[in-house]
Amino acid sequence: MAGSVTATDLAMLENRVEQLERVYGKNTTEKEAVKILEELNTKVDKMLGKHPKTQALLKRLNELSTYTDPGFIMRYDPSKFIQQEYVVGSTNRIQKAAEDAKKIADLKNVVNPGNLKNATELDKRMGPLTLKCLKLHEDGEEVNKEVNELVGKWNDILNTLSEQFVMWDNILREAEEKVKENE
Repeated sequence: MAGSVTATDLAMLENRVEQLERVYGKNTTEKEAVKILEELNTKVDKMLGKHPKTQALLKRLNELSTYTDPGFIMRYDPSKFIQQEYVVGSTNRIQKAAEDAKKIADLKNVVNPGNLKNATELDKRMGPLTLKCLKLHEDGEEVNKEVNELVGKWNDILNTLSEQFVMWDNILREAEEKVKENE
């Protein structure tokens, strides 16, 4: 990778040279350009020297570039790497599945086939009971509906009586006021 220069690399370098020429001018001599670059290098070194984190990063730059290189990952078998990551990532699920399998094995002993011998006979007896239960449920819903209607009618009667009592109270109050006025 380091030995081959592509057309995109050349285009990028030409673009960078054009930017530098815009900043420093096209008519600079080699000595002036070298002097300017030395000054820039000195300024950059001073600036980087002030920041310890940047210094640590620069020391490890070669190592970082090695790890970010796509060839680094390809040196290892990617399928095995992916499989290992999947297994490590699913460790909790595997452990939970193992615990669940142990619980199932423990619960197998709880279910005794002897308890289920009469299941077909009991199933035959459950059929009519289920139908009777459904019928009772339907009857209960019917009764519930009737009770709701009766409660609604009772509330209507109470509302009518309340209105009537309020009306009689108003009539009595008016009569009492007229009696007081006449006295």
